[in-house]
Amino acid sequence: MSGLRHGGAPPGGCVPGDYHVHTTFSDGEGTIAECIEHAIAAGLPEIGIADHLSAVQPTPWDSASIPFAQIDRYVDEVREAAARYDQITVLLGVEADYVPEHEAELAELLSAYPFDYIVGGVHVIDGFAFDDPAKRHDARWADCDALFAANYRAVRRAAELGRFDIIAHLDYIGLWGHTAGPAVDIELDAALDAMAASGVAIELNTDRISDPAGVMYPSVDILRRARGRGIPLVISSDAHAAEHVGQLWDEGMERAREAGFREWLRLSDRTLVPLPTGL
Repeated sequence: MSGLRHGGAPPGGCVPGDYHVHTTFSDGEGTIAECIEHAIAAGLPEIGIADHLSAVQPTPWDSASIPFAQIDRYVDEVREAAARYDQITVLLGVEADYVPEHEAELAELLSAYPFDYIVGGVHVIDGFAFDDPAKRHDARWADCDALFAANYRAVRRAAELGRFDIIAHLDYIGLWGHTAGPAVDIELDAALDAMAASGVAIELNTDRISDPAGVMYPSVDILRRARGRGIPLVISSDAHAAEHVGQLWDEGMERAREAGFREWLRLSDRTLVPLPTGL
């Protein structure tokens, strides 16, 4: 992502758009229209529909995805909604599952459709679907540093692939309450360096309500490291129900400011917009 601009917001800043919203096309409970209407009611300037999309179907792991046969319909419905609602900017996105072994298939799939942006999500490490509740007590968690390191290596490769506009929930692998030791920092820093080099944005994911660990991703420490590298920020709900669009926005903006961010990335025109003041 290059050529970012500054400004383009009213004095005092503007609340961020929500670019990570799931609908009934993958594992969400709300329709496209319901999610958009909730975003309007919440006063958001933009919304991006970003249902899960896997380049491998059926997947050998437990993963929700827009079925290949439904992608054209998904694109058409989001585009039609974008034309129908004039109170808010509606963007067409997907959360593409990044699996290193399937980069070629993913690149081909993403190139076939006119997505406005792509969210990269890591949910599988070496065939291990770490967010599957059935894997919560898997023996592989005995060496959680190894899993965290592998996760950050996958994030680095995702950034280097150059196909993503946003990297979602960067340290989501801690969802079961595990934490990484300092030995993993070298892999984390390499991932952030790759993100900075590629221009991809980091996501502050506000969904601490349904998250097993009850936290937002990533940690404030990781956000500070990203800010120090000039990585742009988006704030996203990861909503799986219409009423969760824009959830905990004030808390998310406060967290972003705590980490040193003063701007968010507006995806419709790739402009860095000031966060509201007085939080």
